[in-house]
Amino acid sequence: MIKHLYIKNFVLIDELSLDFENGFSAFTGETGAGKSILIDAISLLGRERASAAQIRHGKTRAIVEGTFDLSHDSHALEVLTEAGFEVDLEEVTFTRELSASGKSTARIDHRIVTIGLLNDVLQNQIDIHNQRDNQYLLNARTHIDLLDEYLGCGDLRQKTAEAYAVWQAAVKEKEKALQDTYNESDLEYFQYQIKEIDSARLKPGEDEELEERERAYKAVKNSYDRIHGILELYDSMSETLYEFRRQTDTLENTEVFEKIRERINDSYYQMEDAAADLRGVFEEFDFSDDDINALEERLFVLQRLKRKYGGSIEQILNKKTELQQAVDRIANRQTWLDKKDKEIAAAYAEYRKAAEKLSEKRKKDSGKLDKEIAGHLKDLSLPNARFMTEIRPGTDSAKGFDHVEFLVNMNRGEELRPLVKVASGGEISRLMLGLKVIFTKLQKIETVIFDEIDTGVSGAVAGAIGQKMKELSGSCQVFAVTHLAPVAACADFNYVVEKDPDSEHVQTRVRQLDEAGTVSQLASILSGEVTEASLAAAAELRKRNRNS
Repeated sequence: MIKHLYIKNFVLIDELSLDFENGFSAFTGETGAGKSILIDAISLLGRERASAAQIRHGKTRAIVEGTFDLSHDSHALEVLTEAGFEVDLEEVTFTRELSASGKSTARIDHRIVTIGLLNDVLQNQIDIHNQRDNQYLLNARTHIDLLDEYLGCGDLRQKTAEAYAVWQAAVKEKEKALQDTYNESDLEYFQYQIKEIDSARLKPGEDEELEERERAYKAVKNSYDRIHGILELYDSMSETLYEFRRQTDTLENTEVFEKIRERINDSYYQMEDAAADLRGVFEEFDFSDDDINALEERLFVLQRLKRKYGGSIEQILNKKTELQQAVDRIANRQTWLDKKDKEIAAAYAEYRKAAEKLSEKRKKDSGKLDKEIAGHLKDLSLPNARFMTEIRPGTDSAKGFDHVEFLVNMNRGEELRPLVKVASGGEISRLMLGLKVIFTKLQKIETVIFDEIDTGVSGAVAGAIGQKMKELSGSCQVFAVTHLAPVAACADFNYVVEKDPDSEHVQTRVRQLDEAGTVSQLASILSGEVTEASLAAAAELRKRNRNS
């Protein structure tokens, strides 16, 4: 949801800063005050197109900045994580900056990003609806997804998709085999490669074990060589040390010489003992040049096969399986094709079985959706409108073999037609509002914005639209640009969009109204002026819609 919006130098807006809460917010104001400019600014955060013409006259750049709470948006979290962001999901700031040169810059938490990334993150955040836009509901290709989401067909969809993938993989394998042309030399070469791999008698994980042994051998050999050198050095000087010790025995037996002889004898025998211990360690080394040579030869064989067939023993063995399959296809081509046909038929049967269960679920329960939508249409003063989910045979796909399309008629006696072909205007806008009460939550859309969809209606119909928007705000944040008091009266928060009378140049400003200001604005909309009578009527309208 949108928590804060900052706009600077955008069309007629000089500078604007607004805070928003969850719930239903209504924006009212005189015609030409700039209500739709606010929506255009918000939409700039969720679409690619921007124009230098949107920059306020006389300025060199425009900024639109929105702070969003993404804590309930798993898609946004996934995209941001993959892009390397570590953000506080409760407050993520998105910025679009336009320059007079036509350049557009996008930022997420003040880090420059591609517009594509910004749009991807906000994919589930903003849905702007007016009488001109083709929304996701008007795209017939999404109807099957919307129906399945409503009916909770997730498990059946997954099983169908998995079975479809198995079937298609078998079909593609056969197609590839039919396209491949092998000759006798290919067969001999493949057989030679299989024999080469077999002769190595590979074992999964063997290379890692051998490499570890090689590292251990090298460590032992390094110690072995150093100790051997130390012992050779000691052996070369042992006679000299012995003679040095013996010569001290020839000194007179005085107290001084006696102490010196004792120290020399102790040192000599300590060195003899240490050298003996070191020699014992040396002799205990289990080290064989033949072993290390055999080890290195084996590793050489494995590395050669890796370079030729794959980066690991597992990949080499997988390559052998592929080669065996190729040999089988060449040597027993027709037998292999017959076997593959049976495999394809079995896989298709499994797919049809899963798809039929999915189709049965759709046909059995789609009436629940039709019935719920009919209730919403009645609430919106469309008692003669009829909605029906059409399910007819389609082409096989990961979604099953059904073709699903929403059909409607707006008047009694008319035939049902595809939703996209129904006439535009106030009725279709109310119809779309009724659909969105159901589907917005399923689509996990956080903020829905309605831009004057109540044009051409009044009275009870306007009140019904306001109440339905209020109902929708129970599952998402709702913004509505409206010129009707019954709609604005249903809102949790009301804002007035107006031209600043004190400014030298025309500019739009937006103010949030308190309860007294809301009633006053409703009175102005109802009668064109604020009087005691219009205030009383506005207060009654507000009370009636707030309590309903």
